[in-house]
Amino acid sequence: MSRIYTLKDIVHQAVDEGANTVEDVHQRVAALPFDQLERIAAIEGLVRRARGFHDQVAGTVYDTVRAVNARVDELAEDALARSGVQRDEAGD
Repeated sequence: MSRIYTLKDIVHQAVDEGANTVEDVHQRVAALPFDQLERIAAIEGLVRRARGFHDQVAGTVYDTVRAVNARVDELAEDALARSGVQRDEAGD
C-alpha cells in the first residue's frame, strides 16, 4: 500500500478510536456526580433530566466528531485518487 494511504488510514483510525476512548472516559467521569446527586430524593427527577440532556448532547458531539472524521477520510481518499496516487494491489 502506498505510504500516503497508510498514513491516511492510520490518522483516520486514530481519530476514530480516540473519539471512542474520550467519549467512554467522559461518560464515566460525568456519571460520578450524577450518581451521587440522584441519591438525593428532593432533586432526583431534576438530576435525571439533566443527566439525560448531558448524555444526549455528549453523544451527539462524539457522533459528529466520528462523522466528520469519516467524511474527511472520504475526501482524502478521493483527493489521493484524483492526484494519481495508487494503492498497491495488496492494499485493496
